[in-house]
Amino acid sequence: MVRILKIISINFIILYFFLYLIEIGINYNKDKLFQKTRLYYLNKDSRSNNDEKIYLNFGSYKLLGDDLKILPLSGYENSKTLLCLNENNKPIYYLSDNIGFNNQKKTIKNNLLLIGDSYVQGMCLDNKYNLNSQFKKFNLNSTSLGIGGNGPLIEFATFKEYEAFYEYQTLILFITPDNDFYDLSNEAKNKTLMKYLNYKNFKQNMTSDKNKKEKKNIIDLYFGNKTDRFYNDIFSVYHFNLKEVGNLIESLFKKERIITNEYKKLKNKDVDEIFLKIINEFKISSLNKNINFYVVFNSLYPNMLYPNSPEEQKLSEILLNKITYLKNYLDNDEVKYFDFSEFIIKNYNENNINDLFNKINNQWNHYSRKGNYIFTKQIVENLLIN
Repeated sequence: MVRILKIISINFIILYFFLYLIEIGINYNKDKLFQKTRLYYLNKDSRSNNDEKIYLNFGSYKLLGDDLKILPLSGYENSKTLLCLNENNKPIYYLSDNIGFNNQKKTIKNNLLLIGDSYVQGMCLDNKYNLNSQFKKFNLNSTSLGIGGNGPLIEFATFKEYEAFYEYQTLILFITPDNDFYDLSNEAKNKTLMKYLNYKNFKQNMTSDKNKKEKKNIIDLYFGNKTDRFYNDIFSVYHFNLKEVGNLIESLFKKERIITNEYKKLKNKDVDEIFLKIINEFKISSLNKNINFYVVFNSLYPNMLYPNSPEEQKLSEILLNKITYLKNYLDNDEVKYFDFSEFIIKNYNENNINDLFNKINNQWNHYSRKGNYIFTKQIVENLLIN
């Protein structure tokens, strides 16, 4: 019996060593070898700053399937928050405002109120390069009510819940075609979010003392004891957890199903109708307040602008048709819009697109510092001064 256990143990060690070499190779090819994780920095900085609590960035989409008393629409309030790791694997932090968004300070009077997802939140950019800071270069004050992972329905709920706290002249809704239709198909299943759309006066009263406490409790429960997971993070940083090997094995069995499921959600006409209804509600609210309402289409990711595989080509065609569908509606409704993809296609190509987009872990990510400035400049020139 002892001999059998020894043989099993030796074979397990040999197998683990073999898999670990594969794990190292995968991470090397992805430029992720021994990269730090968000939890690594969170735990490290929390230990070195005992007087300052640091939180992880939170997105409402993570709780869509849960049965909750309230659905949080923003992150921790008045808190230092770890947003993401940038292209150099360095942490990006921001200090959230008193309702949990990435605004350096709460500005009541604004030229612009920005509604959107991670692009509006300023994902993977220091605050001096995010949209609020870029608009300031054009003498425009803005407040951003955006969180990474938001889709159109969460964005509308966020608008209804918080916009009354601000004075603003122009409302800009940012649409991210790469994922907004997919996100909306998930959001539409949430009863709380659909109440925002179906009932004119519905709100969760997120700013009440009671619901502020409940919101924090819900987010705390979601994150659990991540700040105590130092040794698990070490395992992750040095790849002992074989995460990429596990992802590779999983993708072999799930890739086709995931692609099929994504196509199915993109072709859901009910989702399209909900999207149009959301845009119409934004427009009605703007007309009632006598403010300007504009729509900005974020650019498709470079792999969708310049597809390299049949799957990417098919997905790109579907997304372009979706964009045309929304544009036709906006044209008929006389809502002004700007499509950054059109600008990029006219002025850039595959060889210089990395001037506008960052790559993180060998995958296309959000706009670069330069890209975010050009994006903002085009919004100003095409919408705000015409």
